[in-house]
Amino acid sequence: MSARILVVDDEPDIRFLLREILEDEGYEVDVAEHAKAANEIRRSRTPDLVLLDIWMPEIDGVTLLKEWKSSADDHCPVVMMSGHGTVETAVEATKYGAFDFVEKPLSMAKLLSTVKAALSSSEQFAEKELHRNKEEPVGNSRILRQLKQQIQTLQHSNSAVFFSGANGSGRRIWASYLSMLSDSNEPMQDFDLNRDLAELLPLKSNLYIAEITDLSLDQQTRLYDAIQSNAGSSPYRFIVSSHYDFAQLSKDNKIPARLAEFWQRAIRIPSLDEHIEDIPELLEYYVNWYSEHEQLPYRHFGVATQNLLRNHHWSGEISQLKQFIKTVLANSEDENIELEEVRQLLQKSDLENPSNSENTIQLTISLDLELREAREMFEREFLSRHLALSGNNITELAKRVGQERTHLYRKLKTLGLHTKKQS
Repeated sequence: MSARILVVDDEPDIRFLLREILEDEGYEVDVAEHAKAANEIRRSRTPDLVLLDIWMPEIDGVTLLKEWKSSADDHCPVVMMSGHGTVETAVEATKYGAFDFVEKPLSMAKLLSTVKAALSSSEQFAEKELHRNKEEPVGNSRILRQLKQQIQTLQHSNSAVFFSGANGSGRRIWASYLSMLSDSNEPMQDFDLNRDLAELLPLKSNLYIAEITDLSLDQQTRLYDAIQSNAGSSPYRFIVSSHYDFAQLSKDNKIPARLAEFWQRAIRIPSLDEHIEDIPELLEYYVNWYSEHEQLPYRHFGVATQNLLRNHHWSGEISQLKQFIKTVLANSEDENIELEEVRQLLQKSDLENPSNSENTIQLTISLDLELREAREMFEREFLSRHLALSGNNITELAKRVGQERTHLYRKLKTLGLHTKKQS
């Protein structure tokens, strides 16, 4: 994808000339005649580079530069364009964060070499930040802030960590977040059962197992033996994940006892129903992501549509919400997303996926399970759905399912479900 350059200059001839030259060089170009227009373009389409004139009416270029660079998240390089008598000001602008400056009348050779240098510096910064920012969890709710703090306490340790949470809740994203924080500079790698353990263990990396129950008990035991025999000789960490609750796996003997002891850190990823206040931020993040990476039209979810989506039960968790956002963006090019459009798409989604309907649940239960295990799977899904529909309220849940609160507390704890206690 070619770089996008924003040209900000109040002179129409300059804007026209620079657009022609830069487009001939293969760049995508936006133009703005004043600060207000420049800010509107930056909000809708983030540029890779800005060419900014110093002398403009109302708000001058240096003032605008200071405004942009006051944000710690602004890493877009800015090249100042100075006319006669403003060179000293342009030099001063570099102290406020400008990458460089070019003098008018513009030398095309100088301009293009400066553009290339600025874009190169931006790409180097992006590469440096890629690992740090890759798949960082989205959301600022209290429960996610606590989860981040819990994970941050593990960043300097190589002890194995176990993540549990519903499918689609973001277990892999949180595992990547832990890997990103760790002392290793290597990205997290998927644990491949087809590769020899002796080949994997010397890696200076975090090894990720997406579903521990996919490994037989014998494989888990051999894995434990290999880790123990290599202990202390390699700075790797195993990050293990499952949609089953860790305590329940241990109780049901689905992981060997000594391996259960090895994973001293068990972290539960909350369901989306437990942090619906993060949905507006998730909407904004994925709208921008799809607009940038898949060139889908930018569209805006208003307050009413956000509230509708906050109150919807997402049985497929964040993964389902992400797919729904993609469907909405592809549905129309109108920037504002209407409430009725969202209602219709939600109804269609529920018809295509009956498990999303509020009045039904669908489970695939293996006939290899014992009756107790099958009953437990049903109870977990049944109570999880009612818990979401009751607003995570234990009193309301008790009314819906016809059970005493005391009994429900014990049952929910056994199933690994969490709710707010009522006073």
